[in-house]
Amino acid sequence: MSLRTPPGRAGRMWLLRRIAVGRRGRDVLEQKRRALLLEAERLRGRRDEARVAWEESAREAEQWWRRASVLAGQRPLRITVALVPEPAELTVRRRSSLGVTLPADPELRLPPPASSARGSSALAFAATAHRRALDAAATLAVAERAYAATVAEAAATGQRLRAIDCRWLPEHEQALERLELELDEVDREDAARVRWVIRRHESRR
Repeated sequence: MSLRTPPGRAGRMWLLRRIAVGRRGRDVLEQKRRALLLEAERLRGRRDEARVAWEESAREAEQWWRRASVLAGQRPLRITVALVPEPAELTVRRRSSLGVTLPADPELRLPPPASSARGSSALAFAATAHRRALDAAATLAVAERAYAATVAEAAATGQRLRAIDCRWLPEHEQALERLELELDEVDREDAARVRWVIRRHESRR
């Protein structure tokens, strides 16, 4: 779609204002993009730390589950799992950062541990280890989502920035250049007519 510019000097002022606005917008977007990239780098570090913590807690939970399986047998384990009174609930709050809504502060509500008369101490340790692993998994999920959302917003901001730099500003700057050439031509024609009128007036004296 071609740019519709008001005619004459009003169009020149219109283009100058829009170019100024576009340049300010470009600067703001560039600042936002850089800030988002820094924030993404920070969130990536948190995500990596959360992944390490989850992997360690998951390994520990699996080890205790195997010990409990060996010491107590499969039947007490199945009974204990069946006696869990309710599922875990995860609540994730939201925060806004650099125009991005991010998940934050996961709150995991776990049911009280189930009891089994035939269970061993290893079973209690396994239950505790699995609770820690579940909490670490929730922290990792929130960290991954926050990082992905920030990276996506940085990419979208970069696209908007490129659209201004590669299309919007050049289109307006070229329109301004064409209009100024037209105005210069009009000024020359007006000046030539004025000179012609002056010469004709002087020749009649």
